Amino acid sequence: MPSVIEVLKHDHREVEELFSRFESTEDPSIAEEICSELEVHTAAEEQIVYPALREAVTGGDKLADEAEQEHSQAKQIIGRIKRTTDAEHLGEVVGELKQAIEHHVEEEEGTVFPKMQSEVGATELEAMGTQVQEFKQSA
Repeated sequence: MPSVIEVLKHDHREVEELFSRFESTEDPSIAEEICSELEVHTAAEEQIVYPALREAVTGGDKLADEAEQEHSQAKQIIGRIKRTTDAEHLGEVVGELKQAIEHHVEEEEGTVFPKMQSEVGATELEAMGTQVQEFKQSA
């Protein structure tokens, strides 16, 4: 079983690939796919990962609060993408989302994940990984 960290990092790489594909094609269907992937990913983090982060990690409340604020910002941008009909403007808004997501990924992979790795047991990380995978499949 993969740990929740491996599952989330895999999601990050997939979304980075989608952003690259969008940048080379500016295909609106790829923008929709980015939004869909991020909606499921953020919901899984908010329901499964952040409660555990708050409970098990030193400073977890602050880290989870910051991550949830970043999610809120991303959700606002996703809403703008879904309402954008102009192709030229779509590229700008997707670029804005990409920047926000890159910052979020940097925070998670640079700070949150190492803290979870050192302060949460491997068994719990694997159980959370399973929960996230099941959540994504049912979404």
